[in-house]
Amino acid sequence: MGFSSCGIALFSQGWLLNQNSLPITIDFTATHDQSKWRLSSIYVPCNEPLRSEFVHWMRGLNVQRVDHWLFVGDFKLYHSLEDRNRPGANLNDTLIFNALIGYLGLVEIPLKGRAFTWSNMQQSPLFEQLDWFFTTVNWTTTFPNTLALPLAKKTSDHIPCKISIGTSIPRSNIFCFEIFWPDHPGFFDVVQAAWEKPVRRCDRASILSTKFKRLRYDLKY
Repeated sequence: MGFSSCGIALFSQGWLLNQNSLPITIDFTATHDQSKWRLSSIYVPCNEPLRSEFVHWMRGLNVQRVDHWLFVGDFKLYHSLEDRNRPGANLNDTLIFNALIGYLGLVEIPLKGRAFTWSNMQQSPLFEQLDWFFTTVNWTTTFPNTLALPLAKKTSDHIPCKISIGTSIPRSNIFCFEIFWPDHPGFFDVVQAAWEKPVRRCDRASILSTKFKRLRYDLKY
């Protein structure tokens, strides 16, 4: 699992909070502004009773006390029966997994560009989505540009993934009219000048559309 950051701490100090047979949890503090966040790297055992111990451990977490918590790793569980390319998924496992995520109030970071993260690498392969990425709700508002991106698979039967963390939101092309604009000196002069510009169109719909586009541009700039 790889990690990159953009728009938050470029340099962080980390303290190992706990390490056992289930997760590795590290608390990070950014050196430039002392902001804090937590990372839990998950590896869920396939067999009982260790898998039930993981569910019990995770249900006992007090997620609400940590504003910025990132969970990543191999959960070996499905969100739905379609998280594999062949029938055979265990419905009870999906119910346990969804109940666990819902109970903690976690938000999934979707994986971009791939439907599955694991393969048995046979001639007639089985593909499954076993690796998942979750954050707390507050994380999504502080770091809204957080993405899970697949990388090229080399030797492992799992697809390596990179978490890109950023605070910036891509600029929208949607025009928003600000309610205070009419009170601004010169507003109606800008509107009149933009509306009276000549339009080389024949039909009325094209003329009206062009005028509105010009008006939008002039009001924004």
